[in-house]
Amino acid sequence: MVFTVGLTSGGDFLRNAARMFFQDCYGSPVMHLDKELHRNLAWKPALRFTIHEHINVFVEPSENGPYPRILELKNADVRNFAQPIAIYAVCPEDMISTSAQRSSMKRLKAHGFGLITVDTNGDAERIFPAIPLIQFIPSAEFKEEIKGLPKKIRQRASEAFEDYQNKPVNGVKSISELLEGLVTRAGKDAVQKGYLKKKNLGNGLADTLDALYKAQQCKNICAEIGGVRSYIKQHRNLSHHWPKNRKAAYDKYSNCRHAFLEGIKQTARFRAAMKKVALSGNLSSV
Repeated sequence: MVFTVGLTSGGDFLRNAARMFFQDCYGSPVMHLDKELHRNLAWKPALRFTIHEHINVFVEPSENGPYPRILELKNADVRNFAQPIAIYAVCPEDMISTSAQRSSMKRLKAHGFGLITVDTNGDAERIFPAIPLIQFIPSAEFKEEIKGLPKKIRQRASEAFEDYQNKPVNGVKSISELLEGLVTRAGKDAVQKGYLKKKNLGNGLADTLDALYKAQQCKNICAEIGGVRSYIKQHRNLSHHWPKNRKAAYDKYSNCRHAFLEGIKQTARFRAAMKKVALSGNLSSV
């Protein structure tokens, strides 16, 4: 097979295979070939379509390996563009077989791009998904955020991060549930310590946080408790808010990144606050 090489949108075989794959995957969305999304990007992707009404998906084939050069050149422009864009590279299946090619594939994933491979029959396979780049969190940044947390919480946070990488709103939900587990355990600990009575915990998370906030023994950690209450109220049901337009979509997707990282920060702050008042700072057992 011979493809156009360089920064052009060559590789009709790869593009057509990817087009069939995405048509089947997403119910035949309107496909644009070599058509720019906006002049400010100065980019005509080989294939472009929209999913979930507001997410722009760009697809670029590459015969030489899994990481097309144009993705590196346009990375910053895409991340600064005020619409959510997810990007896939498409390469031949045998272009991820060598050590150097696998290294390039790992770098592609580390930068937030997705990958489709195509075999000689034209059958495409998604190796890993792409998410809007405004949501992307590098693994190194995540690992830095969870440093200092105990093993069990790090494990749960890592599971939430895996959810985030596949579908960011699910990751936000998972990290919120981790934080809720800390709050639930704090309420139980407070009852055991005699700071609260069981009836003070009420019927939900907000009641538990309110009870902790009012407890005499917690008067010096009210800011941390209030921060968790505000976080859960704002971000717990992020996935339920369907964007009404492109600006709202951009805000939602960029907020996912903030919400996930802030969830980890709130987890660390709340745990430290609970330890400060002689509570365990552990997760609630199921």
